[in-house]
Amino acid sequence: MPDFIKNINFQGDRGIWGTVIILSFLSVLLVYSTAGANYFFGHLIRIILGIFCLYQVHQIKFKYFANIGMIIYFLSLVLLILVMVIGVNVNGASRWLSFGGMQFQPSDIAKLAVLIFMARQLSKYREEIKSFKYLFLYVLAPLVLVSILILPNNLSTAILVFINGLVLMIIARVRSKFILGICGAAIFLSLILYSSAKFFPESVNKIMPRSSTWISRVDAYFIKTDGSDLNKDYQQRQAMVAIYNGGISGLGPGKSTQRNILPYSSSDFIYAIMVEEYGLIIGGFLPILLYLILLQRSIVIASKTSSLFGGLLSIGLMFSLVLQAFINMLVAVGVFPVTGQTLPLISMGGTSILFTCITIGIVLSISRDSTDRNYETA
Repeated sequence: MPDFIKNINFQGDRGIWGTVIILSFLSVLLVYSTAGANYFFGHLIRIILGIFCLYQVHQIKFKYFANIGMIIYFLSLVLLILVMVIGVNVNGASRWLSFGGMQFQPSDIAKLAVLIFMARQLSKYREEIKSFKYLFLYVLAPLVLVSILILPNNLSTAILVFINGLVLMIIARVRSKFILGICGAAIFLSLILYSSAKFFPESVNKIMPRSSTWISRVDAYFIKTDGSDLNKDYQQRQAMVAIYNGGISGLGPGKSTQRNILPYSSSDFIYAIMVEEYGLIIGGFLPILLYLILLQRSIVIASKTSSLFGGLLSIGLMFSLVLQAFINMLVAVGVFPVTGQTLPLISMGGTSILFTCITIGIVLSISRDSTDRNYETA
């Protein structure tokens, strides 16, 4: 056996490792079914590279992520500004940056970096943030800034980033009156944004080119039609057909009839194809169980660590991943309007797989080194 294989040492929570392997295996099967052999090998390589990055990250002492996260946070701000200026435009949105022949979404970096940075701030300034002034300066302002920069081209990700940050503050036991005030302000500003985009579309479109798409999706979800405009929620209708076709037991691996009809069947709506091929029991409930296991294990890890930074990071990062997963699945079954969020570790995609694996790697790093408090005493 080669020496490099003998030196491989999988440490950290075994429940998370096992769940990652199962989700990755499901991903390979589903992408082969939905996208075909032409995309299968590329996706398989991305999965392998993602797990390799996960392994490398989990060997880093988690205390170092405090300073690494701060650096990446400020770098992500620069990248988010750059993507608005020189970003690659796809479907009317500049979400991608091209570098060395490769494309990536700065928002994927930002939504990870802001949670690490917030966990650092919440643990380092836990006494100061009892005052709203310092809570705003140290924690809330960095969160709002990232959300605003993501907002023009990716509303759903901006909302998710803000919710994840809010949950992190709740976990850190920020005063409830501050949390309620932040929630009230966010709802108020959201209503103003919706009203502006609804009644002044031309003006808002100059700043946020995707605003008309957001409005049409929200209206299609909340405003019931007489059936004459079926194109409003075409994707979800086709996803529901796939789920109905699957029933309890499914049509069988590779036997989906909707994969060539349903748009984004290998990414945003891969959950519907999974239910169609494997049925409600395996394709529907197994992914839900696996994501809940990830969240449960992160809570156990947080309860065992003696570091506030590690505890916040463990739950905060895994909650963000699981929340994205549940939103993706709820979109597929028609509970939420279309968001464009992928299913972590299952959907086809380059940067999403990479940063999902990095996220899990950080949590595993905390689980293998849960007693180190050097960061907080530095």
